Amino acid sequence: MARELRIKGNTPEEKFASIEVILRRMFRRLSSKVIGIVPVSPIFDFAYEPDNEGVVMRRLFPSSGRITQGAIAFDSKGSKPVKLSISIDNDLKMRSLTSSYPIKKIATTLDLDFEILAGDKITIKVEPDEVDKEKGEKIKGVWIGFAFEANLKSLTKKDFLLEELERLISEEITEITE
Repeated sequence: MARELRIKGNTPEEKFASIEVILRRMFRRLSSKVIGIVPVSPIFDFAYEPDNEGVVMRRLFPSSGRITQGAIAFDSKGSKPVKLSISIDNDLKMRSLTSSYPIKKIATTLDLDFEILAGDKITIKVEPDEVDKEKGEKIKGVWIGFAFEANLKSLTKKDFLLEELERLISEEITEITE
C-alpha cells in the first residue's frame, strides 16, 4: 500500500525543504541502471577448396575476446567425416593450442569456447577421410563462420545521459521504420 505524501513545514522554505527530501527519496527508488547489448563480430570466409596444406581460413586478432560459436558447410565433402582443425598461435605470448572436430554432415554448427588474446593467429584446416582421398573425392566449397566477442577493454565506451540514450534509440527506430 502506498504511503501518503505529506509536505511538512509552515513557511515556504520549510515546505520546499520537505519537497526536496521527498524527491531525493523517490529518485533513489528509480532505476538508474542501463543495460547495453554488445553484438558479436562475425568472422567468416569462403574457400573454393583447401590449399595444399588443407587450410581454408587464416585470421589475426588485433584485440582480446572469445570465440563462442562456429558454423561450417561444404558444397561437397565426400561420404566420410571430415576432420576440422582449429589452431590458435601467438608468437608474442608463446602459446599454441589446437582442437579437432569430426564433421559428419554437409553443414553443422559448433559450440566453441576459445579465449583469444591480442595477436592470436587462427588457422582453420579441413582434411578428408583417407577412404575419400583414395576414391579421389575432394572437399569443395567450404563456408566457415565464427562469432567473436571482444573484451570490454577493447570496445569504445560512450557515456550518455538517459535522455540522450532515449533520444538516440528513438531516432534509430524512426530511421528503421521509414
